[in-house]
Formats: sequence, structure tokens, C-alpha cells
Amino acid sequence: MTKPDATTGEPAASPAARAPLVVRPEEAGQKLLQFLQRRLEGQVPGSALLRIIRTGQVRVDGGRKKPFFRLTSGQEVRVPPLALATPTPKMHGEATYGGQPHGIAHSGITHPGETSADAAGRQGDGLDILFENAGYVAVRKPAGLCAHAGTRHKDSVADRLKALYAGAAFVPVLTHRLDKDTSGILLAAKTYTELRRLNELFAARGVTKTYLAWVDGAWPHEGPLLMEDQLERLELDDPHGGRRKTRAAGEGEGKTARAEARPLLRKRSATLLLVRLFTGRTHQIRAQLSLRGHAVISDGMYGRKVRGVPMLLHALCLRLPERAFFSPPDWAGPFALPKRLAAALRAELAPDGPNAAKDAE
Repeated sequence: MTKPDATTGEPAASPAARAPLVVRPEEAGQKLLQFLQRRLEGQVPGSALLRIIRTGQVRVDGGRKKPFFRLTSGQEVRVPPLALATPTPKMHGEATYGGQPHGIAHSGITHPGETSADAAGRQGDGLDILFENAGYVAVRKPAGLCAHAGTRHKDSVADRLKALYAGAAFVPVLTHRLDKDTSGILLAAKTYTELRRLNELFAARGVTKTYLAWVDGAWPHEGPLLMEDQLERLELDDPHGGRRKTRAAGEGEGKTARAEARPLLRKRSATLLLVRLFTGRTHQIRAQLSLRGHAVISDGMYGRKVRGVPMLLHALCLRLPERAFFSPPDWAGPFALPKRLAAALRAELAPDGPNAAKDAE
């Protein structure tokens, strides 16, 4: 129970709530409400924050501001004494703002003077850090780990990033997502300015996303095939909630989904495809390949689950205007990616990628 302040009789506030909050360069550009929500880590309800801002109890450089006022670096934000709720403990040692998570090593962070090559390939709280600079970090997501936690899954890439970067001026925020059973590259912004830039790039199709997928059956096409469908989402009857499936929409309905598929390897009853996305619909690759009778191997939702085999869909390459990231899958057995093919794909998709030398080994 929170003890009252001996002087005022009001609920005691944490030092972080009483002291002026100085806007750091990484936080610049955020709206005032958003800034406080991140700084206080959900310890104060959004409705309460809105109320104290609108009633003038929150001051920016001594003056009143509206909830959606955008902050600049160096500004001071004063918050009145508040009773802060204790954050609900989460997996992987999430800490309150400014704290250090128990047992978490910060080996995955690029320190001043350290190059991106030093950071590439290191492990940080269960995340494989592929690349890191001042603006963003690229990580390799394993199959089976959610991008964001939900009611059915408590562990996630987002939570692991939060634990790894506890105390950072701006905890990295994922700029896109991968399905739980899809492995591969994910990008997270380390500053608010970079988050807005990357969000705009993804929205404008300025990021090239290329995947590998082993599919059931013999793919009948020899060269690149443009797949175009109208897709819609279907809410499944699930007591836990949150399950969605994508299906073909009726005429004049749904959203356009476009992707290009090209065969790389063929086996008696399976084909390895290189898939480039042009749009970003829920389960797009899985749904489009299934509609053509070639579901991703071990995709239990759109095809059939194969015992002991993970879903064989992997985000292979992510290309931004300034650089490309490439990370081949670690599939084993008959589905392992041949080293020569991996090197050829790297040369084609990411010849100047920051982790190209590492991946080519």
C-alpha cells in the first residue's frame, strides 16, 4: 500500500514522477501524452494523464500544453505528485524506468565507439542481434516466438527488447511484425524520429521484404509468378480470442494482396520458393500459397502440421534505402538451405548488407 506524504498528506510519488523529466534526443518528436505514457510505463492510466494535462497540472518548460503537443529535445516536463502503481512483473526481467533487469546482460548493445560489426551476431536475452546503430536494431526472430505478447502468449520479441534495453532513453519499438511461427529478420527503432521514418517507409512500400518458403507439392511454374488476390480476414471461434485467418474474398470485396514467387529447389513432393512481398496483409504468403494448392510445409492453419518440423517460412532479407539485412534460415535435414544457394541469394539480394560477410561464411 502506498504511504501518504508526511507533508501534504497526498499519496507519495516516486522520484521519477516528482523530478522534472528532461526530453532526451531519442524521445524528441513524441506527443506529450505519449511521452508520459512511455516514461511512466503504464503506472498511471491514460485517462488520468489526459486529465492532469488538460487541467494544467503538467507543465512543459513552465507552461501549459495540450496532450498532443510535440516535444523537442531538452524540454523539461513537470508532473505533479502521483501514486504510481507497481508494474505487473513480466517475463525476462522487465524493469521500471531507469532500473536494470535482474540477470540480463547488455552484451547485445552497441556501446559508444563500437561498430555495427562488433554487435552483429551476439546474443542478448535470447535475441540474436544482427545489426545495430544509433537509429535501429535488427534482430533474428526464432520460430515459435511472438513479435508482441498477447493473452495466449506472454513471451515476445518486444518484451525481450524491453528487458535488454531497460533504462534506455527510448526502448526499441518494432516497426513491423512476423507471425509467431515465422522466423527471420525484425527491425526495431531506437528513437522516436527513426520510428516515424521507418513507419512511413513501410507504409510507402519503401522496404523490400523477401522470404523463403518450402511448400507442399511440385510448384508448376518455372520462372517468377505474380500472385494477386483479394483477401479478407476471418475471426475464428477461439475461447482465448485473437485468432484470425485470411481467405479469398468475394467479388468486389477484401483487400488486394500482391507477391512474387520463384522456385529455387525442387524435391519429389516439395518446392523451395523465394517470395517477394509487394503488400502486407495478415498471413499473406501463407494464404496466397495455400489458395494455389501449395501450402507452406507444417502450416497447421492453412495446410497440415508435420510432426517435428517447424513451419518452413522465413524472412530472409529486409532492404532499406540505405542498407540491406540478410539472414538465412537454420532449417535442418532435407529442408536445410545449401550453402552455395545461400551465398548466391546473398549476392543477389544484399550484396552490401552489413552482416553479409558473416552470413556468407
